[in-house]
Amino acid sequence: MTIPDQPRLRRVESFPVNRPEGEVVFAFRDPEGFSDPIVIPYAAAVLASLMDGSRTLAGIQVDYQQRFGQSVALAEIEGLVRDLDDRLYLDTDRFRARWKSEIEFYLNSRSRPAAHAGQAYAGDAEELKEQLAALFTGEKGPGAPVLPSESSTAGSDLLGVLSPHIDLQRGGIAFAYAYKHLVEQSDADLFVIFGTGHNPMRNLFSVSRKDFETPLGTVETDRQFVARLTQNLAVNPGGRELNLAADELAGRQEHSIEFQAVFLQYLLGGKRPFKIVPVLTGSFHELITAGRSPSKSPEVAAFVAAMRKTAEAHPGRVCYISGGDLAHVGQRFGDREFLDAPRLAELAEDDRRLLAKACEPDAEGFFQHVATAGDCHRICGLSPTYTMLEVIRPGRGELLKYDQAVELDGTACVSFASAAFYRD
Repeated sequence: MTIPDQPRLRRVESFPVNRPEGEVVFAFRDPEGFSDPIVIPYAAAVLASLMDGSRTLAGIQVDYQQRFGQSVALAEIEGLVRDLDDRLYLDTDRFRARWKSEIEFYLNSRSRPAAHAGQAYAGDAEELKEQLAALFTGEKGPGAPVLPSESSTAGSDLLGVLSPHIDLQRGGIAFAYAYKHLVEQSDADLFVIFGTGHNPMRNLFSVSRKDFETPLGTVETDRQFVARLTQNLAVNPGGRELNLAADELAGRQEHSIEFQAVFLQYLLGGKRPFKIVPVLTGSFHELITAGRSPSKSPEVAAFVAAMRKTAEAHPGRVCYISGGDLAHVGQRFGDREFLDAPRLAELAEDDRRLLAKACEPDAEGFFQHVATAGDCHRICGLSPTYTMLEVIRPGRGELLKYDQAVELDGTACVSFASAAFYRD
């Protein structure tokens, strides 16, 4: 196989991993999902970082030697390029052909495959049932949920929940707290799921019409609701700038909604009919930078108004879910400080102040708490949670669970929580 003479590394996520024996290696992860995650030596990661399409293999060799004072054989670089190309980490004709094939298949499919099954959660149905059951019934879990009778939930004031979107190994207990409340206190037949869009989006909101496959069965999307939402948005001057279908590919590998669909199917699949409306929310970073509240954004206001109008016309009951985590801090995310116990306690205190704003409830205060600090903690659940709060306008909220997932070497921490929001 011919290898490219001027290799270009695709846009990938890379971060250092400290092994117990002291060796530092780098993990590569493909946010588009075409390549499996890999771990490579530090020197190989440095060489890969020089593969920007402007350097020949010989140029990479020279630059590496000049920057680090160490020699590297051309054959080693060729071997690395070949390996990265085999794994589809390079932008080559081979990768582009694969991209075209998979994207065309995805766009023409009625349903979205379970992108993270077998990785972030068990891919086998029975194993997944056991994994999820343990989150509820384990020592730290909230207990097994009991689906109530229709009459016992008829007067329920539950409007929605905040659930994490971190992987189940680290955040599964917090998911369980959110979903125990959800299924025990709501008889909704439609769940609107707001999920963080981690990949770039052209619009602030994206609503897919695709059903969501899971190892436990397929979760159906309410296409009629999506169609009415689109119509309601089109008649609003601020909404005319939004194209809810333009960012379909942003959801192809997105986990923030997929994980919620898995829990819903586990708890309700085959027990009572339900559908979802999957809404990806884009970043509020530009609003923060501009010192502008989402309440002053015509796009946000139009979307919130259209969602409320569409939900009011829905013949059944609607419940809302925000799939959003909290802080992302530590050296892995670009911070300098080491995450010792005092720093983590400080973070927890700030997170709880933020969650208190959500539970007051005060959507504007929730946003301003993040914006005033310049989003220094990288709150990735800001946009879905703010949007949900604006749509449901609850009377009160209740914090159910808070936790932090901290890397053993202290280089990264992701915090997350679950909460329930009520009418009164």
